[in-house]
Amino acid sequence: MKSLKYLTLLSFVSIIACNTGPLDNTMPVFSVGPNTMVEFASGNLSEDGHGFVSNPTDYGGLFGWGTGDNLDNTSEDYHDYPVFHDWAENIGEGWRTPTVAEWRYLLFERQNADQKWAPATVDSVHGLLILPDNFVLPANCRFESRHLRRTVNVYTTTQWQIMEAAGAIFLPCSGFRWGTDIYGHNCEGIYWTSTPTENYGAHSMYFSLDTLNTDPDGERHFGHSVRLVRDISSERSNR
Repeated sequence: MKSLKYLTLLSFVSIIACNTGPLDNTMPVFSVGPNTMVEFASGNLSEDGHGFVSNPTDYGGLFGWGTGDNLDNTSEDYHDYPVFHDWAENIGEGWRTPTVAEWRYLLFERQNADQKWAPATVDSVHGLLILPDNFVLPANCRFESRHLRRTVNVYTTTQWQIMEAAGAIFLPCSGFRWGTDIYGHNCEGIYWTSTPTENYGAHSMYFSLDTLNTDPDGERHFGHSVRLVRDISSERSNR
């Protein structure tokens, strides 16, 4: 795919042992900055752009950058995407699109960041699994941050529901859209940020089997997935 720069990461393993004790009673929190915590939407933005998919393994819609004011825009001319209109404007309730700096902090800079994400497969759908800061692995579940092996973290629907109840999120490999054609289905995940670049580009978060990169400068007319977040306070996280 043109206009995307890939950074292949070295593989390493970190195993979190099963915990047989009860889950703590705090809500899942994800640090996206030194003083910023968020919760993630339960699934990708739906195809109509006005809600979230009901199942976290559903791919949802593929949107041109910043098309919250024009959800059906599939123009292949990047000049038709001049200004960012957040998709969250159609939902409200404090939801917003993460910045590229927030994705970088979440994946690479928060405490023990390298132990809190890995490729995963849920009910034959490939994607990226991300754990909250305060994750406690449920009894009889397994997670390994083995970055180059998608065959390690494989879950049935029932197993994933247990992981999800403990706060884990799953970003499916939805591929990308160019015009009305879709590529990379169940092989690549590309999620928009709210951060523009020069010359009608914008940052996205890209992952595949052996790659995780927050630097891709994609042309704004590509259709990518959207996963929204919502800011939370320390008081709310300890409810």
